[in-house]
Amino acid sequence: MRIFRADLAKNVALSFISTALLLFLLEMVLRVTEVVPVRSLEYATPEMWKTNPGPLRPGHSYADKFKRGLPYRVTVNNLGFRGRDVPLEKQPGALRVLCLGDSYTFGAYVDDEETWPAQLESALSELIPSRPLEVINAGISGFTIVDELDFVKEQGLGLEPDLVVVAFVLNDLADLTRRVSSREMLKRSSVENASFPMGPIKARLRQTAIYNALFLIKAYVRRSTGSDPTIQQVDIRHLLAPPYDQATLDLFERYEQHLGEMKRLLDSNKTPLVLLVFPYWEQISKGASDEAQRRLAAIAAKLELPVVDLLPAYRRHDPTGRRFFHMPWDHHPSARGYRRAARELSASIEPLIGSAGLLQPPASEPGP
Repeated sequence: MRIFRADLAKNVALSFISTALLLFLLEMVLRVTEVVPVRSLEYATPEMWKTNPGPLRPGHSYADKFKRGLPYRVTVNNLGFRGRDVPLEKQPGALRVLCLGDSYTFGAYVDDEETWPAQLESALSELIPSRPLEVINAGISGFTIVDELDFVKEQGLGLEPDLVVVAFVLNDLADLTRRVSSREMLKRSSVENASFPMGPIKARLRQTAIYNALFLIKAYVRRSTGSDPTIQQVDIRHLLAPPYDQATLDLFERYEQHLGEMKRLLDSNKTPLVLLVFPYWEQISKGASDEAQRRLAAIAAKLELPVVDLLPAYRRHDPTGRRFFHMPWDHHPSARGYRRAARELSASIEPLIGSAGLLQPPASEPGP
């Protein structure tokens, strides 16, 4: 009996050591080959959701190597958004611009200072040297107008923006077909992770290649089976080839309703709203239809909303689409594409902020 127990213990120990060694070797192979990322965005805990406006864990940075040919560095600031730290309370005399959007605003595959909100701050600082500027990049990958409206309602107005810019990309319409919005899913996930008994251990495992590989496999299975509630229910590519069916026209109407609600909310706070419309690469390089842009312009006119359509400028300055986009590796704009967006936007909103009296230096406070 003792011999049997000794053999059993020996076999269990050998199995444990073999498994640990196998996992270690697999982790090393995945890290060296960089097949999957080791670091990724870390999202806020339920407590952070109550104190910070952004859904990301403040104060962390990492090099995103999900696409090995397009590495970029991400820094999360004190507010839970991407970019440099910005005080929660607006500093006296500052001009604060709040930028809303999805991965085009967050800035996938470009460094922090190359996103269009960061480059907008540089462009505006040249136009308005008399005032300190605070441009907040509140873009989160996967967000659409529903998420952005909820954010403005819950926390956006508390940031006291002098101007709000919401960026539109064609996939924003398809994102409206998700069964659960991205922002709501992030909230649910934070609660589930906090209630998970091994939450702290899971947070550590999230920084391993094996965990991220399993996560990608899980995401692929959920996408393939349709069990992911955040998956789009329509293919957005047909927006490039009208005529549109009624379901697509309904998506434009839903977007208009949410955008109109945001406009009315900001109007009540006397905060100007600007719509920034990004083109798709196919609209630049392959002459795909601009029907979506025309419909967005009509919606903006109906809402009396200033709109900056980047399609003409992109076609004029980069007719092949090879400088302003990461194609053929990825459809997101490059740093040069975001620079053009910042220039076009700053030139368009200068009269708007001028008419609102925001170009003038702040009045000096009276002495004691």
